[in-house]
Amino acid sequence: MKFVIGFFMAWGNFMTIPCPYKRWDGSLKNMMLAFLPSVGAVIGLIWMGIFWCLLRTGISPLLISFVMMFYIFAVCGFMHMDGFMDCNDAIMSRRPLEERQRILKDSTVGAFAVVTVVFLLLAWFAAMSSAIYRIGYADLLLIPVVSRAVSGAAVLSYRPIGHSQYAEDYKAPGRWKYRMAVLLQAAVFFVLALLLGGGWLKLLIVTAVIAAVGFLVCLYARKQLGGMSGDIAGYTICIGELAGIVTLAIL
Repeated sequence: MKFVIGFFMAWGNFMTIPCPYKRWDGSLKNMMLAFLPSVGAVIGLIWMGIFWCLLRTGISPLLISFVMMFYIFAVCGFMHMDGFMDCNDAIMSRRPLEERQRILKDSTVGAFAVVTVVFLLLAWFAAMSSAIYRIGYADLLLIPVVSRAVSGAAVLSYRPIGHSQYAEDYKAPGRWKYRMAVLLQAAVFFVLALLLGGGWLKLLIVTAVIAAVGFLVCLYARKQLGGMSGDIAGYTICIGELAGIVTLAIL
């Protein structure tokens, strides 16, 4: 039963799609994080359905690209975009560490956040428009899964910033089991993507790029901000997903 609760906690916390089962158990927050790849799979399956419908409307490829881009941010209530903006505000301020951490917590949107999110959206739209007829359904499943697997594994592995919402659960015993669960889910969904007809080499390249880019930007943000946090998790997801779409545009 606790696995069901953990999954739906992740659903309710990380997606705006109405959750069919609402129950919160504070002792299962690590398990909730472990279900991030499964949340990514739900997001990816809906993304596939939207893409299938849009292709049959005959509308402009540019409009299809916009809707596809809008969905991936809106489905999580723009939560990860907010983390991306907060991290850029803090990191690009070039202030001492304590001041950067204070900026990270500040709800005020600064100039660095605005500039970087504009470039993020422009890059997303350009890449999606370039790749729109080369994207496969398997790609749409895998991109949100892998980006969230990297993010979830990072939150479950690295020391959090003191003010992070995950700080109190960092020393909970058995966290290695949740990290293994993240990897297992990612592997299962990779196999499912292969069964959907995605070429194994393309899927492997996209997965490797998302994982590598996600790891590196997470490492950079943690070094700049003194630990892991939910904002850094969102920062990792945003850049990881962009890396996946850019890779598809290039291949």
